[in-house]
Amino acid sequence: MVPGGKEENGFPLQGRKENGHFRQIMKFYYKAKRGPNEIVQGDIVAANQDVAVAKLRQMGLVPIYVKTKTTGGVREKSIEKKKKQIFSGGKVTKTHIYIFTKKLRVFLRSQEPLLKSLYFLESQITNKNFKNLIKSIIEAVREGLSFSDSLDRFPQYFSPLYISIIRAGEASGKLDESLNEIAKYLDDEKQLSQKVMSSLAYPVVMVSVGFATIIFIITFVVPKLRGLFEDFADKLPIMTKLLLDLSTVFSRYWIIIFGGFAGFVVFLVYTKEEMWQKRALGVIKKKTPVVKDIIFNQSLCRFARGMSILLASGVSLLEAIRISIPLIEDEAARGELDKACQQIIGGAGLEESLRENCRYIPDMFIKMVAVGEASGRLDEILNEMADSYSEEVETMTKMVTSLIEPVAILIVGGILGFIVIAVLLPIFEMSLFVQ
Repeated sequence: MVPGGKEENGFPLQGRKENGHFRQIMKFYYKAKRGPNEIVQGDIVAANQDVAVAKLRQMGLVPIYVKTKTTGGVREKSIEKKKKQIFSGGKVTKTHIYIFTKKLRVFLRSQEPLLKSLYFLESQITNKNFKNLIKSIIEAVREGLSFSDSLDRFPQYFSPLYISIIRAGEASGKLDESLNEIAKYLDDEKQLSQKVMSSLAYPVVMVSVGFATIIFIITFVVPKLRGLFEDFADKLPIMTKLLLDLSTVFSRYWIIIFGGFAGFVVFLVYTKEEMWQKRALGVIKKKTPVVKDIIFNQSLCRFARGMSILLASGVSLLEAIRISIPLIEDEAARGELDKACQQIIGGAGLEESLRENCRYIPDMFIKMVAVGEASGRLDEILNEMADSYSEEVETMTKMVTSLIEPVAILIVGGILGFIVIAVLLPIFEMSLFVQ
């Protein structure tokens, strides 16, 4: 307690001064599970929500819902949190965030202070926008904000999952371990995406080059052969007439065709964040065989991995689900999980809520969650499930690419064969006529 027994809202303030401000001890209302079926509720006093969750876990409870009962909070003597960004946008990629996380974890593991570590990292960065991002975080920390609150000012770079794990690490005093968990999560996501992209790279390049070659032949090569067939205009085979007509269109209007195509691509790029495009892509993904299964398993992998890390970091069950919901790609599935969260708040069990509301989540997933919840090893079970779904995604991607390659060869080869036959058929007929 602070010397002199300072109190605010009936609750004592912590006895140490941090960054020019005192932090208030607060009362929280909670709902939690004791065993697989019993729901308990009550009040608990703690410095913040993460400490309250940790205390409930020490009591052998599984937190479902934790909410502050006091209107007080952190009393800042420094400048209030700025709402506007110091800079806008920029080429700050997930790779930058991953490297930043790994390096910061190394400094903190070496017992370096947070602010000193951030200063050192900022001095080593060459990317201008990323450097500005770190400077902004440093300024927020110097103002007296916690590291998690400083990151929360930049949601376009740091997800709610990232921030929640950092906040849990701050509460437990194990920020370096939290950063390590985030780095492992980001690395797993990166590895999974790279495996999918590398598997699809060869078929995509092969198809692109094949169709580019076909368009070049039709646009620039076939028109030069038109003079060979002028004397046989009325007697040309249908295949040859079709090819010549197509080449005429491409050769005369190729600037308009390619300009329109380029404009369409640019339009799609600039509207990629629009809801109509996201919905259209969602429908295509849902309707495309095999691809929909890959996306389905990838979403479950991310959801399970995110929940596992959050629960292991001390985040409450309900909050872990809410934070992990955006990791699901399907909009309808996110809505189902939101309904399940509302049912959990009402006192229902996790298994019951998922089974009644979520058609998207497979039955085996729900059963494994129930086993993990009953055994108190839910975070471990979810992590194992995430590994399993990751392996399924990798296997299915390899299967798809092994099918794409021969199909692409057949399609491109078939079109080239059509062009060759259409050109040679009249020549054969002319040679027969001469004989």
